[in-house]
Amino acid sequence: MGVETEILADLSQFTDESVSVLEAALALAALHRPGADMAVARAKVEDLVEQVRRSLPIKPHASQMAAILADTLIHRHRFGPGGDEADGHEVPQLLEHGRAGHDTLAMLWLSVAAAAGLDCEMLAFPMHALIRLADHAGGRVIVECADGRVLDSPSLRVLHKLDAGPSAELDPDFFTPLSARQALLRWRQSLKMHHLRQGRMETALAVVESCLLFAPAKASLWREAGLMRLRLNDLTGAAAALEQFVQREDNALARGRGKQLLAEIRSRMN
Repeated sequence: MGVETEILADLSQFTDESVSVLEAALALAALHRPGADMAVARAKVEDLVEQVRRSLPIKPHASQMAAILADTLIHRHRFGPGGDEADGHEVPQLLEHGRAGHDTLAMLWLSVAAAAGLDCEMLAFPMHALIRLADHAGGRVIVECADGRVLDSPSLRVLHKLDAGPSAELDPDFFTPLSARQALLRWRQSLKMHHLRQGRMETALAVVESCLLFAPAKASLWREAGLMRLRLNDLTGAAAALEQFVQREDNALARGRGKQLLAEIRSRMN
């Protein structure tokens, strides 16, 4: 077991509140690029954190937090959306080239904000990596990490209508905060979908199985891994993954379907 695998496996034992987005992101990147030096990326993030800390007043308002993060990450260092989509899903490549996918940008914002001592969380808002900053007085702002804009309710409504159609309305669930583990899973989901669109099933499977290292209790990941291995004609691996799914799935109907598929695979193996 490599160091990165051990780090991610250790995170599986942590509560959601204790998971470090940065450490998980760097470990995932190292799995994606074996031999890469994550110490350089960690040092760059620590430098960004120190720059943010030096700029913060003693008791910053949420709007000040957003402005200082945007000034540091966007205006000073010019981190923004773009670049190769696959490589743009890793934080070290963002730090090196300055361009990444929106979810990766949000991972950097979350990592820097948390390390700087700010109250920051990613929201479940669909199709956009939005974070919410809160201050000591109860003030809160929502920020689009791609460009640093602070979004008010009308802006959020327009953003959602552009994605879902003119009749779409905001749902309170969109503003549910994601735990660190949930944010990481959402981030890797976008990478998995990218590889599937490109027909890279084995690479997509590797993404899913890396998520299982730090979120082994998530039954749907075991199902995904099983179905992917089945499509790759790896019956033994598919059966092993689906066994885990059946053991962990709470929904009786889904569990029953999993058992049926598992039985079909075992019959093919005999």
